Amino acid sequence: MRGKIVRAVSGFYYVQTDTGATLQCRARGIFKKRGVKPLVGDRVNVEAQGTKEGVIVEIAPRVNELTRPSIANVDQVFVVLSLIEPELSLYQLDKMIAMVEEQNLPLLLVLTKAELPGAIEVFQQIEPVYRAMHYEMIALSLRAGMGSERLTAHLKNKTTVLAGLSGVGKSTILRFVVPGADVAVGSISEKGLRGKHTTTFVELYQTEHGFIADSPGFSQYSFESLEPDQIQYLFRDVKSEALHCAFRGCLHETEDGCAVRNACEEGRLAATRYASYRQILQEVKDAKNRRY
Repeated sequence: MRGKIVRAVSGFYYVQTDTGATLQCRARGIFKKRGVKPLVGDRVNVEAQGTKEGVIVEIAPRVNELTRPSIANVDQVFVVLSLIEPELSLYQLDKMIAMVEEQNLPLLLVLTKAELPGAIEVFQQIEPVYRAMHYEMIALSLRAGMGSERLTAHLKNKTTVLAGLSGVGKSTILRFVVPGADVAVGSISEKGLRGKHTTTFVELYQTEHGFIADSPGFSQYSFESLEPDQIQYLFRDVKSEALHCAFRGCLHETEDGCAVRNACEEGRLAATRYASYRQILQEVKDAKNRRY
């Protein structure tokens, strides 16, 4: 019997079979001996033991595998941040885009709370910057019905991961696309307007035409395993301008005559994007110095 792992908790794997049933399964011991751990999103073969339980006997080859969150066979990522309350951080937006670029996955930028005063003005200011890099961006307000059709259209026949800080509306999106789903919605604390995180494990929910999951841990993703000269490749605009840089091995920081610096000074590269690149680059350099 074939199916997909939709949840993993304390050594139990909940498999939604192709017939629509959900079985609570253990994995065969051979997987542990081989150093293979079943992941949410895995396509598996299950031997049923009664009507509610089973044993995973085979894991199909994975298309891809994420570590934060631990999930396999992802088609795309929705980067979710709020335009207002909490105030949009372009550094956080750029950092999450870079995280997805490092995973080599398609992404959609979903900016929530578009109904709040001043939100659309924020969206209109930044949308041209990201559109120029061929990122699609949605201003979303489920309360006002804004952007909901575009959102659901992107889910069709896809396994989608929601990535973003808590309190920005990920759980609200889940409840919208999966009516009746038992998803806790985080509240916003007044101090700092930061969300209270409510999701502690990965779970796939079936939508009308695909699967969707929240991603606890994605915002804690680290670039520390990368070398400083790799960061430019996670920024499409920086990478494009770097092609014209005459300096071999240039990190595009303080070098006079650097093509990337010139592009920023001349307005071809957004100053906010260049600042995000410099900040992530410095974090990677600091991490490397700590290692050595």
